[in-house]
Amino acid sequence: MSKAKANADLLLTEAYEKYNTLLLKFCYTKLLQDKTAADDIVQEALVVYYKRLLKGEEFEKPLAFLYQTAHVLCKNANKKAARQAMKTVPLEDAEDVAAQEENSRASELDYDEIKERLLEKLTPEELRLYQLKYVEDKSLKEIAEMMNISPNAVAKRTQRLRSVIKQLVEPTIAIYERGSGYGY
Repeated sequence: MSKAKANADLLLTEAYEKYNTLLLKFCYTKLLQDKTAADDIVQEALVVYYKRLLKGEEFEKPLAFLYQTAHVLCKNANKKAARQAMKTVPLEDAEDVAAQEENSRASELDYDEIKERLLEKLTPEELRLYQLKYVEDKSLKEIAEMMNISPNAVAKRTQRLRSVIKQLVEPTIAIYERGSGYGY
């Protein structure tokens, strides 16, 4: 065993013993009290830490690095869960979904495909704003700094972007509602 690996193993063991409980509590609150997911995130954060140690990185404040890594992993897990939740249907609505699936037009619709087609219709500036605001979840201030405009201008452009997206989405929803037999 190399000296670098032995040192990394020692630092990982030390970090696990010192920080595991703190990280678990942190992730547990960030993941809406999901203990299994919190435990997975802590383990993943420790793996990232270990891999970086193996590459020779040194950490003056390992707990800060682990908190930051866990925070990013929790944020990604929450986004993934939110996307999944948007694609799932409550059990009481299962009959409606089954009826929709029988309709060929409704079953041909794929959420991700429709989203990509609609995003292609945005201008490059609108698409960049969409990515920053809704995908990367940046604040108005962060976006303003990145785009070199004021936060008020970002807010106004975001408002306009929502209007553009609404105009793009409404015809698609109308097609879906006609195709599925539902006339909301």
